[in-house]
Amino acid sequence: MHRLIFRFPRPGKSSAALFQDLEKSVRPTLALAFLTLFAGCATPIKTDFDWGPVASRLRDPAGSTHLKVLGPIYEHAADTNKLNLWAVRPFYSTAAETDEKSASELLWPIEFSWDFQNNHGRRVLTSFYTDFDKTNSNSRWHWWCFPFWFQGRDAHGTNYAAFFPLGGSLHEFLFQDEANFVLWPLYIHSRLNDENSYHVLWPVFCRENNAKNDRFRVWPLYGWNIRHDQFDKRFCLWPFVTWASYQHPGSSGYGYLVLPLWGHMKLENQESWMLLPPFFKYGTSAKKKMGYTPWPVIQWASGDIEKFYVWPLWGYKNYGHIHGGFYLWPLGWWRHLDRTGETVDRYTFAPLWFSESAWRKAAQPPTQQPTASTAPATNCVARYWHLWPLCAYERFGDQSRFRTLMLWPMRHSAPIEREYAPFWTLYTHTTAGTNSDDELLWGLVRRQRRGTESSRFSLFPLVDWSHDHHGASEWNLLKGVLGYERSGTNASVRLLWFGHIGL
Repeated sequence: MHRLIFRFPRPGKSSAALFQDLEKSVRPTLALAFLTLFAGCATPIKTDFDWGPVASRLRDPAGSTHLKVLGPIYEHAADTNKLNLWAVRPFYSTAAETDEKSASELLWPIEFSWDFQNNHGRRVLTSFYTDFDKTNSNSRWHWWCFPFWFQGRDAHGTNYAAFFPLGGSLHEFLFQDEANFVLWPLYIHSRLNDENSYHVLWPVFCRENNAKNDRFRVWPLYGWNIRHDQFDKRFCLWPFVTWASYQHPGSSGYGYLVLPLWGHMKLENQESWMLLPPFFKYGTSAKKKMGYTPWPVIQWASGDIEKFYVWPLWGYKNYGHIHGGFYLWPLGWWRHLDRTGETVDRYTFAPLWFSESAWRKAAQPPTQQPTASTAPATNCVARYWHLWPLCAYERFGDQSRFRTLMLWPMRHSAPIEREYAPFWTLYTHTTAGTNSDDELLWGLVRRQRRGTESSRFSLFPLVDWSHDHHGASEWNLLKGVLGYERSGTNASVRLLWFGHIGL
């Protein structure tokens, strides 16, 4: 770990090799510790078995295979669509959707890595490494160890390095193509395209003058920012006195603000006034009217945006196909999205409740141009809700899952789901079509139903029972100390796992 954080890689891809070496050394060690407990050999386990929370290999209702050891600690899951999960909790987990899309964690949030197509990234604490094309040794990459060390190669193949706050060069950072500094904030030179700006004792002194911009600042005394043929913005004793003029076609005009007394803006397409800004404001344009009386308590708008707030008690805002609002801000929120082909409804009362439902709209005639509002929603295709910290439910298509407990208050945090959620998930009910599974205390109690084909129940290690639609059935006490089997007209009793007595 120390070599991972403190060794400075040479320009190129050597830092990626360091991160990959760590994963290659950790994963086999963790795998060996847990697989040898129950595998008994180096070959993969391919036979289904159930020893409750001690170890099991079973298929879920959707057909995915799960090998689990020691309750939630070890798990390997795979399905027919090349989705794979491998975890030794709470230390390490990795998930791969395809050969080109994967993610892994080591003691999250300490370490996280991902691969997407040809991109590779890894974070260790505040150290971030990204390789934008792992198949090309000369591609763009960066290694940033916030807030001190920055190194990489930009999209043009230029290497850079910086040690904050002493000095160096940073490329493609904070919306700038390049930033050079010495003893920050003593001197900074930044560049975006062909626009260069110079700063001394940032943010006090600034100067930029080129074909597009003319900027000058002695903050907070006086300064200007001129974008040729677009705007001219100035201040004096910032933020108390500011003014500007605009030359945008169709919206040219002027505006000024004198804090805390008055403000006014008049453009071709709109005009607004402010009294004791920002508390009182009125604005009007061809598309809407709006006002604060006072902000932030009473806010309203009419026109293309419909809005009314009585903050923090209640409010709503409608804009286009998005309708939303709040109640008891910041606790309660709701939103309705009216999209082409579907609608989505979300409701939140943080941190206790969150729900989201997606509804498919009715099919539209082929001659009619699809829009977001021509057809009503007809059936729910996906749904999710959680009541924190008690339980959560989700459904997509014909698959669903209910579980309890739900200690993480946010939805679908992948690292949490892979590394920690199984520890507090005491009970799950999952379905896929007519198949269903129930699991309590990591397999101590388990019920499986496969439509009308078969069903199974177990209370480890006391009893397990199963039967299928052909009439075959089986039950066992103490995992086989005493058992009974029946298939058709044949039946037998089993004693001490090996002895069979026909009936």
